[in-house]
Amino acid sequence: MTNVYKLTDAQIERYSRQIIVPRLGGRGQERIFASRIVIAGDGRDIEAPLAYLVGAGVGTINLRLSSGQGGFAKNIAAAQKLNPDVSVTLANGAQGRVDLALLILGTEAARKLVDDIQDVRALVIARIDAPGKIAIIPETQGSRVIDESMLTSVGARAEAADFIAMLATTEAFKLIAGYDENPSRAIIEFDGYETRVRINP
Repeated sequence: MTNVYKLTDAQIERYSRQIIVPRLGGRGQERIFASRIVIAGDGRDIEAPLAYLVGAGVGTINLRLSSGQGGFAKNIAAAQKLNPDVSVTLANGAQGRVDLALLILGTEAARKLVDDIQDVRALVIARIDAPGKIAIIPETQGSRVIDESMLTSVGARAEAADFIAMLATTEAFKLIAGYDENPSRAIIEFDGYETRVRINP
């Protein structure tokens, strides 16, 4: 991510617990605050990722909901109250260039949102059906899909669905913060018993 933002003294104090994390620091927090991201999925599946990223200080968050849109205004108001530094909006139509899209695919309707996400620098896709998978795509130039099974029909919700969604959120956070100097494309797979990571699949 190349955006630059200068933190105020109040923001340094607010985000000090993140700033002291090795390999994150003030520059990472500045990148987080300058970031524009999209979170897409079913309303219930993106509540926790939204709260996490708002608390972390992601500057601009656009939401694309597959369902639950009518009652989600209270979640947006709560997010803005949690952290007034962050702008959260419900996106309709083109979102413009964004640094990262986090897609939480737990329903068929959520899976269909993938085609609506355009013009993104990085992408994290979480399949929270069984078996769960996360695709991490640090740079979307060229092919956006690194495993065709990421976009097949969505099945029954995995027992670890919430865990998978939050792990994907953490991976998205690391990408926008510049946590890894040279992040690799990867697939993380969960089968209920063990986790496998495939780098540069």
